Amino acid sequence: MRKTWLVVLITAIFTALLTAATICTGAAYVAGCFFVDLALKRGTIDNPSAPPAIFRSAIEGNGRAIRPAPKPDFDAETWTLKSFDKLTLRATRFKPEQDSHRWVLILHGYGLTQAHVWSYANAYLHHNYHVLTPDLRASGSSDGTYTTMGALEARDIADWVQRIVSTDPDARIVLHGISMGAAAVMLATGENLPANVVAVVEDSGYANIYDLFAIELDKLLSLPSYPLLDAADVVCEYRAGFSFRKSSPMEAVRRSSLPILFIHSTGDRLVPFSMMQALYNTSAAPGKEKLVVEKIGHGALYQSKNYFPSVFEFTDKWTEK
Repeated sequence: MRKTWLVVLITAIFTALLTAATICTGAAYVAGCFFVDLALKRGTIDNPSAPPAIFRSAIEGNGRAIRPAPKPDFDAETWTLKSFDKLTLRATRFKPEQDSHRWVLILHGYGLTQAHVWSYANAYLHHNYHVLTPDLRASGSSDGTYTTMGALEARDIADWVQRIVSTDPDARIVLHGISMGAAAVMLATGENLPANVVAVVEDSGYANIYDLFAIELDKLLSLPSYPLLDAADVVCEYRAGFSFRKSSPMEAVRRSSLPILFIHSTGDRLVPFSMMQALYNTSAAPGKEKLVVEKIGHGALYQSKNYFPSVFEFTDKWTEK
């Protein structure tokens, strides 16, 4: 009899623990789905092209709308590209007044569009570079449901590079990204790029997607990364096709030999300045350089008087060869 009661008790305890674990796992999965959609899925009922909800809430909800720049007054045409996963991506190609083999591919940040980097495009055009400004996947006029924080955008960058090379086989190409665009160009250095790509400019990029989300969770909601981010990472691989943990700009620059200019502000409240220091220290590129800007907020470093002189001093020496 005692053995029977003991078996019943152990079975009950095991069943209760299994039930609790199942409930917790289910709750974590549901929370992970919610987080992925809030952070990465674009569109609303009224506007299918709207940026993700977290961007709308954290940026636009606080009255800090980031306004696009005027379109550069240079010859322009629309380019389209079919991505590896069958999305139609769109970009604007601008031509400088004097022809050259210098090219720059400029990548915008999270929740934004190519029009938000047209001030950079204008500077490059006046410096006699051909410019290509894509709308990244799930942004602007490009197709896609989920932005991927640079992970799949890196593969799209490699395809845009091939499009440039098919247009100008002698092109010497710079990849210039801001914030999420910076993460994308760093990740793109691991995509077997052709020798036409000669340099990278990363402005305000993050070292690791998981760590960035962990920082924001703690800052905005005072929540630990585990188990929410871990559950969200599983969901993300299934829904959006990439992993927070596996998509690491830090690992990409560790392996890359391309010259990289790292730019960051000590006043960046979104991506910690320490991330740039870690990226720079990890980079194995013999031609790496850094530009430290003081007291300017995230994504606005171009306002520094030293920004474009430093960028062109760096890019020109690699595009002139």
